Amino acid sequence: QMAGCCQPVPGDSILGYVTAGRGVSVHRIDCANLQALQRDDPARIVEVSWGMASEVAYPVDIFVKAWDRTGLLRDIMFVLAGEKVNITAAHTQSSRSENTATMLFTIEIGSLDLLGKVLARVEQLPGVIEVHRYKK
Repeated sequence: QMAGCCQPVPGDSILGYVTAGRGVSVHRIDCANLQALQRDDPARIVEVSWGMASEVAYPVDIFVKAWDRTGLLRDIMFVLAGEKVNITAAHTQSSRSENTATMLFTIEIGSLDLLGKVLARVEQLPGVIEVHRYKK
């Protein structure tokens, strides 16, 4: 099963952790939870690989910070729809004092390449200050 804490997608470097009763949990190598598990119980860490490519979509959280403006959310949704990326959750918040908007989206991604493409396209939108894969 894919770890919810780091949301690995094909292309990420990964390791597995043998859980008690739930099989192997797959984590990104840079996951803080995995690093703690490695320190506490290194014998339960196993090598895993992505195997053959499939049409499976994986949830990934992305963070966007931009100058607040009319149509910002619409423009981001247009990019995601254009890449045929499904959005399963969205949280947006505006700061009047800073005139910025921060957004956290959970999207379904089939590969690391597609994630990079989506992030690059969102970053090119007018007023976007930063966009990156969100780490919990």
